[in-house]
Amino acid sequence: MRRMSRRVWRLAAGTITVALFTACSPDSPSTSPNAVLTQPEANAVAEVVATDAASLAGGATLDAATGMPFAVAPMPGAPAMATSSASCTPTRSPSSPTNSDGDPVPDSVRIDFTGCTFSGDAHTVTLSGSIDIVDPTPAITDRAFRTRNNAFTRTVTNTTMGTTRSVVENGVRSVIGTPDQIQLTDTMQTDYTFATGATASHARKWLATFVADQAGSIQMGSPLPSGNWSVSGSSRLTSGTNSYSLSVSTSDPLHYNPSCTVEPRFDSGTLTAVVTRGTASTTVTIQFTACGQYTVTRS
Repeated sequence: MRRMSRRVWRLAAGTITVALFTACSPDSPSTSPNAVLTQPEANAVAEVVATDAASLAGGATLDAATGMPFAVAPMPGAPAMATSSASCTPTRSPSSPTNSDGDPVPDSVRIDFTGCTFSGDAHTVTLSGSIDIVDPTPAITDRAFRTRNNAFTRTVTNTTMGTTRSVVENGVRSVIGTPDQIQLTDTMQTDYTFATGATASHARKWLATFVADQAGSIQMGSPLPSGNWSVSGSSRLTSGTNSYSLSVSTSDPLHYNPSCTVEPRFDSGTLTAVVTRGTASTTVTIQFTACGQYTVTRS
């Protein structure tokens, strides 16, 4: 078991990926004949999966004024930055989109983030790419919306350590919500670059449900309140010539705490990924213990 704390990410971000997936060859001396992942590789899988779980908060609701996701930099150890700290206003196309039903979601609009940057707490975040926001029910006043990420990129640099990580997202999220809960279908691909320069691609089909701690507290166009995320689904994680099937679930819901100052903004909960290659599998258990902190166990 290895504990991932904020201090670890600041002082040694990405060093766990030294033996990243390339060490998974059956001939590798670091891997036993029946193992799918070494502990450093399990840590790397956990970093990618935790990032994608943390990004759900940004996919569940968007800043009504700008279209900016509220999860600016969801990578573990990055500061939880406010959208108000952006150096730009994203470009909307069209600038005044049609809104046939008058709900908070326009019929169709593209938000372009080129040139947007954030800075704070010894980190700089640069955004690029775009997100399309569509109202799937333009004639019905409701809380449904769909987004398509088009090479939406977050690049996070630790200015103290001089290390950089990035996430590029492509794919679709569909959201149906009430003031009490949100159901989110996540069909996305994340291309992740670790601080070491190693890369991984994570293509997933997740179903996620968010239930607010306080009934009636979810507001369209505003950040999520505190509540619990339950996640399930399958995915494929690829790095170089190595490819793995993942089955992901929350044995204990992930408690989202919006007051966290570091990502991921979960202060409890357990996310489990059963990682399979061929006929062998390893279970990677990510247990969140406090804001921005989790342990990784493989079995």
